[in-house]
Amino acid sequence: MSYASSRAWALKETFRGFRQNFSLFSLATFLSALALSIPLFISTIFYELAEPIRQIPTSVEITVFTKSGTDMEKLSKAVAEIETIERVSLVPKDEAIRSLNEHLGLKDKAVKHNPLPDILIATVSSTSPAGVDAAAGRIEKIEGVDMLAYETDWREKLDALSNAARLGLLCLGIVVLTLVMLVVAASIRLTTLSVQPQMKALYLFGASPSFAMRPIAWRGFILMMSASLGAIAITYAGLAVLGHPIATVARLYEVELALALPPVDWCAGFVIICSLIGYIIALLSAQDAWRKARR
Repeated sequence: MSYASSRAWALKETFRGFRQNFSLFSLATFLSALALSIPLFISTIFYELAEPIRQIPTSVEITVFTKSGTDMEKLSKAVAEIETIERVSLVPKDEAIRSLNEHLGLKDKAVKHNPLPDILIATVSSTSPAGVDAAAGRIEKIEGVDMLAYETDWREKLDALSNAARLGLLCLGIVVLTLVMLVVAASIRLTTLSVQPQMKALYLFGASPSFAMRPIAWRGFILMMSASLGAIAITYAGLAVLGHPIATVARLYEVELALALPPVDWCAGFVIICSLIGYIIALLSAQDAWRKARR
């Protein structure tokens, strides 16, 4: 049989299998779509909810209090020349006292005698306490610097908490993906249980293994492609239901948050990967059926 005719027969046999076992394939597709929607929905929710957290600055900042009469432009350039300093921002003393009053909730913000000096905020690129201390030591030696204020304990606690959270999410992800793969494998395997007589007949007629297994592998590909598209649809529906309540809560905390599906290219990659997984699992099931037909 020629290349074209063998593929034409495989395509015809693929859809004939769908027609003969429509209810079985529908059930397998629905179960697979539900299973795939779990990691897709959870990952989308976590990613969107983490967006405000990712926008929070986590760099250590050193507050530099200056002496009276210091040339602030010259001091800013000297601090910025330190390798581990990302950026330097100037906070004039009038702005500093106004910010302090707002933080303390003072209604009368007019201050006749401002005790605060001009302030520099130096953002350190290093996240290690030793690196921050080294940068602070160099800043302290610059002429015009009166005193420094900075804190590194919160960064160590944040790093420890982030590492624990990442490890916990990784373990949860492994468990969820394992369960999903088991459900998907069982669903695809369910659709190949009825092909044993066909495999036996093809073997007796002298068909090659690739010729006999091709329709089954294609069914797995189409099944998982349909299931992944169904998972995206289920996820979209879930996000639409949760979108308004979560946006309402976000507005109360003055945060812009909108739940949405991942970009189109990411969704396309998801569909392609799932389809290939279906192809591989179905092909492995077909190989097992072929081995049994040869006995």
